[in-house]
Amino acid sequence: MNTEVIKNAVAEAAERFGAEHYEINIVTEESASAEALNKEVSTVSYSRSSRMQLRCVVDGKSGYAMSELVTPEAAFQAVEAACGNALCVDDPDEMPLFGGSASYQQISDPIPELPSAEELKAMALELQELTYAASDKIVDGSQSQVSGVRESHVMINSEGLDLSHTFGMVYRVAMAAVKDSREGAEDSADEYVIANVEKETAAESVNKAVTGALNNLWGEPVPSGKYNVIMDAPTVSSLLRVYSVVFSARNAYLGTTLLAGKEGQKIASETFTLMDDPFHPEKTDHRPFDGEGVAAYAKTVVDKGVLNTLLYNRMYAKLLGRQTTGNARDAKNIAPTGLYLAPGAYSEEALLERLGNGLYITSLQGLHAGANTQSGDFSLQATGFVVENGKKTRPVKNITLADNFYQLMCKVDALSDKVKFSVASPVGAPEVLFTDISVSGK
Repeated sequence: MNTEVIKNAVAEAAERFGAEHYEINIVTEESASAEALNKEVSTVSYSRSSRMQLRCVVDGKSGYAMSELVTPEAAFQAVEAACGNALCVDDPDEMPLFGGSASYQQISDPIPELPSAEELKAMALELQELTYAASDKIVDGSQSQVSGVRESHVMINSEGLDLSHTFGMVYRVAMAAVKDSREGAEDSADEYVIANVEKETAAESVNKAVTGALNNLWGEPVPSGKYNVIMDAPTVSSLLRVYSVVFSARNAYLGTTLLAGKEGQKIASETFTLMDDPFHPEKTDHRPFDGEGVAAYAKTVVDKGVLNTLLYNRMYAKLLGRQTTGNARDAKNIAPTGLYLAPGAYSEEALLERLGNGLYITSLQGLHAGANTQSGDFSLQATGFVVENGKKTRPVKNITLADNFYQLMCKVDALSDKVKFSVASPVGAPEVLFTDISVSGK
């Protein structure tokens, strides 16, 4: 794809159809994957797609058009459609197109080549062999997958913006299904692990999946009551990802977050520091600009319990009298770029010792159905372990954790010393010890 040719076609069409300004967003995605089940390759796939979005400003009003083709002819047609759409808009734009930041972070992340079909199949089968060899309790239904992805973003506009970024990664998914029998009873469990192939070996991924599945066997509920609870890093990340919207300036403007108007105020415990860093080394995609072309940068959202800033794009920064934080998903929406809880000083063992007696939670289910992002209330099924005298003992399942996210931020007692991001996730966390969580069990 020659972006200069596309740019020239758009510029020519913009002049013809009366657009004073224009912006081009082009995304190209390429992926390859192989899956294995029951010791055989089940699927192999490869896909490549591109899409182009045009924004054209006519008489101060923006119109948009999308094309699945990235060609000069398609660009010309998209400009015509976008200009036509602009004529149907009643109100002028709040924000003009952005001409670019003074500087952008230089990214030097390696971009791996996509593995061939044969390589993917071999890697998926290796995962299957390792999984079945790891335990005699492994049963059919254990799945393996290896995938590669490359994604490119190009932003060009009539104000001089000309940006591009390419991200690539190869990752594996190991899912272990186990079954066990005891005294005429039977129990089953499963666990999956997703990992960047550059960061851990196939054997390490399989060991985590199989160990996790085996540890989940024969779990029982605990008595209902209030518990001190450690959530592991992936569990905290999943909860924080759902509730990341409460830090959005858009939601503050719309009145759908209780943090509206609270910048500069204490909202959490002093052990709670929340960062948004698009370049955190544990993240997989270090994109140097946001969806409006603004330079991305690291910022402290909550500093030792005090809300320092919400996350802004240009529109809501203007509406609320602030500066953009480089968190635009697009011209109207906001998203984190590398949101994480700053780590503490505890190793996992030391954090368990600090807990003493309580629960160690390894998963939460029903986050999208059981979490209210406006009120902060949540009620979620959970699995994990009982902790006694600082040690994990028996597995726990069929319990429900209920609390409120805004209150939960005030219940952070201590954190582990390592931040973890899941593959391709913009949200990460360490392990966190929370106090006084309501648990429904038996």
